[in-house]
Amino acid sequence: MADLEALRRAALVGVALAVVIGLVATPTYLAAFGWDVEAATFVHPEAALDQGPGTSALWRWGFAGDMLFSYLLLTPLALFLHRRLRERRPWLADVGLIGALSYILIGSASAAILTHAGSSLIEAYHAAAPGDQSAILNSFHLLRDAFVFGVWQTLDGLTAGTWLLSTGSLLLAERPLIGRLLVMLGLWAWAFVAVTTISGIHSLALLGGGLTVALAIWILWFALGRRRVVPQAR
Repeated sequence: MADLEALRRAALVGVALAVVIGLVATPTYLAAFGWDVEAATFVHPEAALDQGPGTSALWRWGFAGDMLFSYLLLTPLALFLHRRLRERRPWLADVGLIGALSYILIGSASAAILTHAGSSLIEAYHAAAPGDQSAILNSFHLLRDAFVFGVWQTLDGLTAGTWLLSTGSLLLAERPLIGRLLVMLGLWAWAFVAVTTISGIHSLALLGGGLTVALAIWILWFALGRRRVVPQAR
């Protein structure tokens, strides 16, 4: 029990730090892309390069912050949830932990690579002769395709979806509102991976549309669940 309480405190500290760092790093990250939300979401190199050579510092701090608040600082939360929920269905909690740690390790490693490689390419692009800039831009696109589309939007989607879905399933009986939300977010993450992989489309419209559908189904699911419970209570 003492170990669980220690994990709970560590999870709270990790989440609190993630929120604080996120509040600082997110504007820095957006500034690196000229406050273009779509370009920042899908890491369009041209948007960052258009901001000038000083963007390399914004890029570096923005991605370093993302490595912390989106990934590494969530490790205590993953361990706490696994420990707290494992007695309900051990195999499902273990699957969730594998998904969580895979998401954290793979995602943070990609963020670390983008932190240094991206800032170096920005500096190299502005220092290069005009005839050499196209080759650097092509290298930037390759870096983006490998780590943003290949890792963040594919492997991260699958692993984070697994974590959300398993955790939500284990919470359904105790906390139906949160449990159902996590289940729908997990299914949305898997669906987003499938659609973007098949179509090759990366846009905020697709991202937001899928999320809206998932939230609408969650609200309907919860409302129907309450209707079934109310008559029994009478």
